[in-house]
Amino acid sequence: MVFTLTLAACVPKPRTATVLVNFDLGAGGSGFSATLYAQEVSSGKTFKGYYAAGSHGLVVLPTSAPVAIQVDAPGTYVFYATLIEAPDDYHYGDTGCLPASDCPLSSLVAIDVVPGNIYRVTISDRTPLLPTPGAPVRVPWRR
Repeated sequence: MVFTLTLAACVPKPRTATVLVNFDLGAGGSGFSATLYAQEVSSGKTFKGYYAAGSHGLVVLPTSAPVAIQVDAPGTYVFYATLIEAPDDYHYGDTGCLPASDCPLSSLVAIDVVPGNIYRVTISDRTPLLPTPGAPVRVPWRR
């Protein structure tokens, strides 16, 4: 009797989840280019995506599509963004509030992700404190 082993049986399935991140400052997009972050709250492992500008000068371009960021799964992640033009001056987070609204909460929303699933997140609030990329999250967050 001959047994054969294929390599496909030895390759572990990817343990990732996909998060579709939209950066919306009130009109369905931002008008600015931004770096998007997905950060695991316990380990601090940080994944990035890049959001293209939705306008340039007086010319309004179509709203950018959400950016897909692959993250390790399982895990619990917060999401935030900084503008590429001025990352120290303009930062935003996902607090669960609607774009262009007064948000009563300024803590980041964390979501639990599992392998193979797809999640949707909208970053739109300028009020939350942001974590340090690569470090465990020490700013206010909630599930």
